Amino acid sequence: MTSQSASSEAEGLEMEEQKEELQKNSDQSKKTEESKGQEERHTINQRLAQFFTYERKRVIYTVAYIIFFVAILGFFIYKKIQLAISPPPTEIIDYSQYDWYLIPYLYIINYLKHAWYSLILAFLLAGIIYEFIPNKIIKKWLGGGKFHHYLLAAALAPLFITCSCSVIPVYIGILASGASLGVAMTFFLMAPAANFITIMLTGEYIGWDLGLWRLGWSFVAAVICGIIFDQFKFTKKLRQEFDEKITAQEEAKKVKRLSIKKTIHDRIESAYTFSWTLVKTVIPRLLFGLVVVSFLVAYIPDSWIENYFQGIVGIIIAALLGGPLYTPTLVEIVMTQSLIVLGMDRATALSFMMGQPYDFVSMVPNSKYFKWKGVLIYSLVFFVFSVVSGVIFALVYGISLL
Repeated sequence: MTSQSASSEAEGLEMEEQKEELQKNSDQSKKTEESKGQEERHTINQRLAQFFTYERKRVIYTVAYIIFFVAILGFFIYKKIQLAISPPPTEIIDYSQYDWYLIPYLYIINYLKHAWYSLILAFLLAGIIYEFIPNKIIKKWLGGGKFHHYLLAAALAPLFITCSCSVIPVYIGILASGASLGVAMTFFLMAPAANFITIMLTGEYIGWDLGLWRLGWSFVAAVICGIIFDQFKFTKKLRQEFDEKITAQEEAKKVKRLSIKKTIHDRIESAYTFSWTLVKTVIPRLLFGLVVVSFLVAYIPDSWIENYFQGIVGIIIAALLGGPLYTPTLVEIVMTQSLIVLGMDRATALSFMMGQPYDFVSMVPNSKYFKWKGVLIYSLVFFVFSVVSGVIFALVYGISLL
């Protein structure tokens, strides 16, 4: 019994030793595998780090930025050509049928559906204008506050097929490059009021009489607004404050500019930074404006508009509502056409379309750059010209003002 017990104990000890040995081997194997895995990951990380050098990353970012810009620009051109050859949508959304808490959400979604690519392109263009167009050129052609500077701004603006919100980043880029505030205001007012697609579609679907009158009166009103704005003392102070902000932003890069010539990668980075700064500044104000306008659009009765859009009273009401009743660019043509079908006269229609640049949505972000004094000035001037243009149109074409 004793020998058997000793033998069993020996076997047990031997089995325990074998288990321990197997466990050690297993642990060692795991450690070896983990070590190999860590070495492999380290090797991969080293290779990636060696491949994605700082300069190579900058090249990749630059190429990606250019591809993205070209893609957005191409899509923008495609959508505008599509609008030029196809009728705009004729359905007007009745937001009053929805619960009040859904109205801002649906209105903003509808706005972004029409304008997202215009906004992205506008922010990108703002950065590119700021970084790539020499300040000397902007100051020479748009910065002196002379009469021909306002005319040039008004003539260039129709090339930018944007609504009053999408054009904000573009005019800020021009402003940052050295243009006067009045010239920037002229550009801002003219682009949504009378870009060439807007005029073409106004002529095609409502009539060329209204299209050409809209172009001419928008041009005159935008130029006069800019000239008036530049005459105030506070405008010069605003220009000085804006220059100081731009100078402060550039101060950090001053040494680099003096010592090293800026590469394309430096310029792309600077353009992107400027664009992103504008996004953070403009978008919150834009969203706030859209929320407010969504309730106006939903709750102003259609019957009230239809009944009172006649004669001199209708012209004044149309000029008052043309701004607050904000619509994305070209959608106002559909709305105006619908109102004409319901009985609105054509003089009132002109006044209504003339009111588009001073909509409430763009007033909020514009107040940061023009201040509320400037917003009030251009709103009043454009309102007056909206009424005057409607009255003269009625007199020329024999439309009753009673």
